Amino acid sequence: MSIEGEAEMLLNVQNLTKGYDRHARAAVREGAKDFADQLQANTPVSGEDHSGLEHLQAAVKVAGVSIKTGDYSADVGYDKTKGPIAHFPNSGTSKQDPQHFVEKTQSETRTRVLEDFIKNLRVGD
Repeated sequence: MSIEGEAEMLLNVQNLTKGYDRHARAAVREGAKDFADQLQANTPVSGEDHSGLEHLQAAVKVAGVSIKTGDYSADVGYDKTKGPIAHFPNSGTSKQDPQHFVEKTQSETRTRVLEDFIKNLRVGD
């Protein structure tokens, strides 16, 4: 490809970046959904619930895609009610062994999330 002139160069740059935002958002959204599904599957369910609220497994939430930091991101975790206690079964306490379900989810979904990104960010529609 040969480019002659500033206008032709800018047109080529615009063509390369056309649709990038839409594809980037789709990639992050799909990766976050896959991570949330696996986190929900890996989150343990106890037979005892002293809070009277839903189980931790049912409290998995995915936020919308944000670019506030300059990077595309979507928060995945637990809702405001159950979120503050999620670290106890994950990291353990003096009376409970750690279950590390968050770390397990991260390692299990790393490849799948990267595949989602690559699939959505491939050049061309």
